[in-house]
Amino acid sequence: MILVVSIVIALTVPVIFLFALRSFDLHKTVKFGRNIVTLVCGVIAYLLAAQINPAIADAGWLEWKQVVRIVAPIVEEILKAAILIYLVNRADFNYVVDGALYGFGAGIGFAIIENVEYVQGNIEFALVVALARVFSTNLMHATSSGLIGTSLAYHRGETNKKRGLLVVLGGYILAMFFHGVFNTMVNAGTFLAFAIIYGVIGAALIWLVIRNGMAAQRGWVGEKLGMEDRVTKEETRAVTSIDKMVETLIEPFQERFGDDKVPLVKELMYKQAEMGIKRKLLDATPSPTKRKEVEEIIQGLYKEMEILRKQIGMYPMMFVREVYLGQDSRVWDRLQTRIAETSTGQKGGGLWDMATNKIKQSKSQEENQ
Repeated sequence: MILVVSIVIALTVPVIFLFALRSFDLHKTVKFGRNIVTLVCGVIAYLLAAQINPAIADAGWLEWKQVVRIVAPIVEEILKAAILIYLVNRADFNYVVDGALYGFGAGIGFAIIENVEYVQGNIEFALVVALARVFSTNLMHATSSGLIGTSLAYHRGETNKKRGLLVVLGGYILAMFFHGVFNTMVNAGTFLAFAIIYGVIGAALIWLVIRNGMAAQRGWVGEKLGMEDRVTKEETRAVTSIDKMVETLIEPFQERFGDDKVPLVKELMYKQAEMGIKRKLLDATPSPTKRKEVEEIIQGLYKEMEILRKQIGMYPMMFVREVYLGQDSRVWDRLQTRIAETSTGQKGGGLWDMATNKIKQSKSQEENQ
């Protein structure tokens, strides 16, 4: 029974770490299916490394201790990173947050299969081994792969490709060094507490990378979203502070319009954020073929946003923009002016007058409550 519990811990806790970290992806650009793929590829990387590392020692090229401390970090990080290179070069890849989480997933996939082997090899201490590894070795593997994923993602978004290549090289070296130091510590008999602290520090480093990556993405969204995408300044403001959106928008919106439209509003915000990120990536995409692929994704996002706006409805969208995002009423005045300038008389003006009055009435009702 203890062995079964230990294996369950060894398999599930690292995956829980991954999906807990996914909650920091506020723009929801990291695809769930891709994270599953990285987990599977991490498992495959372990199976390959389990053949390569012993073969080097068996051939007499190096002692096992040297393989563990020097060769294993190099071999394992290269194998774990193979799927990351593929994902980063796809047109639908976004930025650092994606790279960090995909890398974290590959590291977790590598670690969970390794956990099972260690637990089964130490049945009398199975529970201790499982708990110790999920908070130390697993986090180390996830961190090192996350660092490589981050560096590859930075290269993707960097206009200066020489500097981007240096970042990638630095990411690989740092990941291998981080991995090698951990292996050396563990093989030298370092106290378990130090190994756990090392792993937790690594996870905190990836969290910091994701946090900074989100800040950069918010800047991109604010810079690139505009009226050509039919995204107002206030919608952009909502997207760039999407972490606060639930408190300031969703709950009161839900009270007014019910549950049905809430997921649609959230999805619209996420797609607007992704569109802003994709427009920024176009600046760092020199390949005409890749640019065309990215532009096609942007067009697809635009069409999906149009469908969502229709599903949400005109008045709920006005409610989102005006009442809870504080859109300046002068925007509506400018719209009325343009209607007057581009048509005979005030054709259409009555519609905007009515909509504006409704918005103002809603504001008054909110203030009186």
